Amino acid sequence: MSAGKTPSDEEAILSLEFLTVAQVARWARVSTKTVYRWIEAKKLPAIKFGKRTYRIPTRAVIEYLKSAGYADLIVLANSK
Repeated sequence: MSAGKTPSDEEAILSLEFLTVAQVARWARVSTKTVYRWIEAKKLPAIKFGKRTYRIPTRAVIEYLKSAGYADLIVLANSK
């Protein structure tokens, strides 16, 4: 992508990083059940593959944790 150019939909999708429910739970220090609740309550956007497999965009997790007052978790994750 060149400077000043807005990314195409394809470029935007390819640049996203996705996490599993277990990864989000470990990072947020909550149970996987809590992450499933966040998804069901539409607090976290997720892409569903099959019956029970989800992928959550990393940026969405960061934004949700910041808005929920857990910015300190973001700092910890970035310092590792």
